[in-house]
Order: sequence, then C-alpha cells, then structure tokens
Amino acid sequence: MKTAPKPRVGIFGLTSCAGDQLMILNCEDELVALAGRIELLSFGMASSASFQGKLDLAIVEGSVCTQRDLDTLLEIRSRSNALMTIGTCAVWGGIPAMRNELPLEVLQEVVYGGKPLEEVSLEKAHPVSDFVPVDFAVPGCPIEKEEFLRTLVAILQRTSPERHDYSVCSECRINENLCLVRHQGLVCCGPITAGGCKARCPSLGIPCYGCRGPVDDPHYDATAELFDEHGLSKADVINQIQRYSAPAWVNQHLRAEWARDPERKGRQRVSDPSS
Repeated sequence: MKTAPKPRVGIFGLTSCAGDQLMILNCEDELVALAGRIELLSFGMASSASFQGKLDLAIVEGSVCTQRDLDTLLEIRSRSNALMTIGTCAVWGGIPAMRNELPLEVLQEVVYGGKPLEEVSLEKAHPVSDFVPVDFAVPGCPIEKEEFLRTLVAILQRTSPERHDYSVCSECRINENLCLVRHQGLVCCGPITAGGCKARCPSLGIPCYGCRGPVDDPHYDATAELFDEHGLSKADVINQIQRYSAPAWVNQHLRAEWARDPERKGRQRVSDPSS
C-alpha cells in the first residue's frame, strides 16, 4: 500500500526578533515526533538549506516593514497552499508598528543620523494579513509553544484549531490573581486581550500589554469605564496597549468607545472635597 506523502512545510522570518522561531526550536521532544509527520524543507534558524518549490504550509514570523519583506512574503504565499502567521508582529504588526505614528524621514534622521538606508522601508509596519490571505494565526510575544503545537497538529489532522474566546482577565481569575487595575491602579489590558497565555504576565505582577490582540466581544465600553473608575486616563491606556498589537485594533475600538462619552470615560477623576 502506497504511503501518502508528508505535508511540505517551511518556516520563514520577516522583520522580527526571531523569538517565535526560537520557541519552535525549544519544542525539542515534540519536534522529533512532528518530524515523522511533516517534511520540513525550509527553516533558516535551524538550517541553511533552502527550498524553492511548492509548500503545503508556510509558517511566517515578523512584520512587513521593508520592500524586501513584502517581496519575500508575496513569493512565499504564491507557492504555498496555506499560510500560518506566528507571533504578534506577523499577526497584529507588533513592536515594529510603534513607529507608524511618525514619518519615515523623522525616524531615519533620529535613528540613523540621516544616512541612506540599505533597505527600502515601507511607510508603515504591517501585519502579514494586510498583503496576503492568512489561513491560521498564533499570536503572542513570544508564542506559547503548546498553542503552536496544537494548531499545527489540528492542521495536519484537517480539523479547526482551537480558538481562545476568553480574555486574559478570565485566566487571571482562574489563577486567583489580584486584579492589577483594582488593587494597584495599574493599566492592565487583560480585560480586552485574548487569553491563551495562562495570564503569564499578570501572574508575575506585570500588567498585560495586549500582545495577543483582542478577545472576541471585548466590551470596550465596560473596560473604558473600569479604567476611568480607577483614575486611569485614556492616554495611559492607549500608551500601554499600542506597544504591541494596538495599531491593528485599538484605534478602531477603544478610542472610539471613549469618544462616545468624552465627558466621563478616559477622564482623570477628581475627588469631591465635600465627601
């Protein structure tokens, strides 16, 4: 009986820290098991071997920040049956998208002293989905290796990968953590951020920065009110969340929610001296 061919897989990096590819390497024992089920033909972090043929699945890390990134992405997508993005940079724009509020010429002058750039930079940093269809996405900075493995196995089994339709806030409650907003007055984006990280940062006393992107039905109105009740201004919240994934969603949602009620939400509360 003829054995079915193994799916051909390639792992690629655009502008990024390569931390998500490193997380894949850290899977170690699981990778040995996966090796029997896939044919890994491209993985620059693990091997210098290059494959230019057709792929069943391309896995891409990183933001699209330069013309070379874009050309590489379009070429990869053109020869791949399916594409998975991994990490916040690829899924939401990530850290590189922090520069999107500033003109490119200003950045060039401040960072490089006005010297000509070897790379042709795009005006803004983009998530992969701005340019090509994305079939699967695993967010996080870095990704959770268990989530990556579950998603990859689901793809190989031709089933739908698990989606996290609950917030980081929910995971905090499961872990019995004290709320960093209510108890310490810190800006924590857990209420509107998709879970799946086991509330890793808040469990260590570090506020959530929203790196996993928005949860389904995030109740922006209630979140804006929560921050306002604890004396946290709109600027505080926007500055916190825009470090990772906000370029893709906070402008469309959280800002708009405050704009609906500028007399109350996002305003620093002043104590009543008569109370």
